[in-house]
Amino acid sequence: MRPKWFLVVAVLAAAAACGGGMSSTAQVTIRDFSFSPSTMPIKAGTTVTWTNNGPMSHTTVSDNGVWTSATLAPPSGGGGYGGGTAGQTFQFTFSTPGTYPYHCSIHPPAQYPDFVGTITVTP
Repeated sequence: MRPKWFLVVAVLAAAAACGGGMSSTAQVTIRDFSFSPSTMPIKAGTTVTWTNNGPMSHTTVSDNGVWTSATLAPPSGGGGYGGGTAGQTFQFTFSTPGTYPYHCSIHPPAQYPDFVGTITVTP
């Protein structure tokens, strides 16, 4: 019988042979007036998903007008931090290299100066 690690290596080798490498996705969690991580380097073509895991509604809005999410509802049921339905998400795919600062429009930086984030996209 082959060791379990052999199966993992075989699956990874098959995925690479079929062109199925790692997916180009990244996650940002919104909670308690913060984006986590607040700064994120990614490669062009990566899709970033923001998920609201806090007790109140938030948005993600590009400072330079590239994207604007709808209001993202918090998780419901199980208390302010979930346990029922998941908080809403927003996705955006970054195709152009550059630096993209963003914030929550409901809780603007003038009132919440630490509630900001930056995505840096490289080729």
